[in-house]
Amino acid sequence: MNNYITLYGEPLEYPHQVSVDKRGVAYYGFNMATERVSGIKDITQVIVEEGTPAFKSLTAIDQVKDLLDCKLLVTGRIRTRNIKRNNTDSRTKEKGQDKKNQAAEKEHSKLYISVRAQEITDQEYEGDTNGVVLTGFVCKKGDMRTTPRGIRITDMILACWREDDESNVSDYIPAITWNGTAARAAENLNVGECIEVRGRLQSREYTKELEHGETEVRTCYELSIEEYQVVAPAELKKEA
Repeated sequence: MNNYITLYGEPLEYPHQVSVDKRGVAYYGFNMATERVSGIKDITQVIVEEGTPAFKSLTAIDQVKDLLDCKLLVTGRIRTRNIKRNNTDSRTKEKGQDKKNQAAEKEHSKLYISVRAQEITDQEYEGDTNGVVLTGFVCKKGDMRTTPRGIRITDMILACWREDDESNVSDYIPAITWNGTAARAAENLNVGECIEVRGRLQSREYTKELEHGETEVRTCYELSIEEYQVVAPAELKKEA
C-alpha cells in the first residue's frame, strides 16, 4: 500500500452527511483529535463511505456507545481535493460600484485534506496515535528557510497515486520537513523523484494577512515528515 494512515483519538462531533456522489452513495464526515507526545492535538477530518465495512463498524459502535465519550482507531488513506470558489469583496458591494464588484470577484481554489476510512474500531491501541506511511513523487519543492523560532523547514508537495481508484488520479499532499531532514531535502531532493516517507498528518493555526490590512486566523493541514528515502518508481508499481 502506497498511502496508509493510522489515527487513534477522540471524535469531536457526531458523523454527518457531507456529500453524495454520482452513484447516489452518501459520505459522512467527522472531526477527530489525536494527541502528540507533547500534548498538542491535531485535528483531522475523517470521511466514511456509506455501506462500507468502516461505515458498518461506526454505526455498530454508535448503537452501544456515545461516540463523543470513546476513542476510535481509524485506518485509511489520505485524500485531497481542490474546490474552486468565488470571493466577493464586501467593501466594494457596500459602495455600490458594480463594475468594481465584478472585478473583485476572484476565483480561487482551496485544498481540502481528509482521511478516507477503511477500518474503524473502538479497541484500545498503544501504538502511534497519528502515523503515516506513503510513497509519492515530489512535484514541487520550496527552498529551506528558518522560522522566527529558529527552526529550519523545507516544504514540498507530494503526488500520491490512488492505487485503489480506477479513475487513475493522484492526491497532492502538502508536506513539510524539519531541521536536519529539511537541510537534506533542500540539498539532495529533486522534483520528480519518488520517495517513501514516514510522519504524521498535522494541523496548525497561522495568521493570514488579507486586503485592507485585515488578518484572519486559519488552519493549515500538512504531512509532517519525520524521515524519508528515495525509492525507484518501479518499486511503487510492484506494490500496486
